[in-house]
Amino acid sequence: MEPIDTIWNLLMAALQPYRSIPASTLLTLASAGGLALISTAANRLLVDVKRVAHVTKEVNAWRKEFEKARKTNDKQLLAKTTKKQQAMMKLQSRMALERMKVSFIFIIPFWAIWIVLSSFFGQAVVAFSPIPIPFVGDKLSFFYWYLICSFTISLPLTRLFGINPEDV
Repeated sequence: MEPIDTIWNLLMAALQPYRSIPASTLLTLASAGGLALISTAANRLLVDVKRVAHVTKEVNAWRKEFEKARKTNDKQLLAKTTKKQQAMMKLQSRMALERMKVSFIFIIPFWAIWIVLSSFFGQAVVAFSPIPIPFVGDKLSFFYWYLICSFTISLPLTRLFGINPEDV
């Protein structure tokens, strides 16, 4: 047997106690929470949040002025804002790259955990929703429960860690 197969079989065997509800529900919640916490903390440590916020405000102000010039057909203001357009786009792409660098670092561990857990659970029900969710129902597979957990945990964490540029 190949070493990869051995490792895979050990992982699947280690996860067996989490096959049924509520263990599957809590494992998925803990996985989403742990990954969100690690990602948010890394963003806080590796991204210059104040610089990103400053550039975001600057680009938004320019965009607002540019739209105003277009709507009012103010040729002088349009010429002024058009001259700044290339610089603003360059700033915006630099800041997008700044925020993406954490994603590049963590993409492999995130995918590894995702592949292991989604392979283990497949389409099995890992959680029940108290109210039916449109197009999903009230029996949630790993995919849907993970998405709900991830979004629910990530937003408060970004605010708690102060990495949302709009909040800085």
